Amino acid sequence: MKKTTVFSIIIGIIILILIALILPKHNEMLHFFNVKWLLIYSILLSVLYFLFGVLIETKRVIQTFSKKIEIKVNWFQLSFVFILIILVFVPAQYWFLLFPNQFALSFIFRIEIQVILNVLAGILFVRSFEKEI
Repeated sequence: MKKTTVFSIIIGIIILILIALILPKHNEMLHFFNVKWLLIYSILLSVLYFLFGVLIETKRVIQTFSKKIEIKVNWFQLSFVFILIILVFVPAQYWFLLFPNQFALSFIFRIEIQVILNVLAGILFVRSFEKEI
């Protein structure tokens, strides 16, 4: 096995362990609606899911940043990623406070959908950078 593959596996396991340790605390704060800790745990989980998405594209990250070649940025895709990051990093409770009677938001802000969108944001973030040939 290559060193990068082993490194990716180890980092992936560490991220999953951190998620498994934080998720029960997040659910507990959600139940008691402790706003301060709920916000901290939600953002921390979002960052971990985002990093997991970046970790999926480790090979592309290494290829892009390994040589002294200029990097090309796909600004359209990167702007979409930033909108997606803003959408999923803000906890769903705050969106429901801003838009109380939005039926469509109830589907987007399910926890499972937010996890998928966070991982997708990490993958698309890495794919928005390309090597200039």
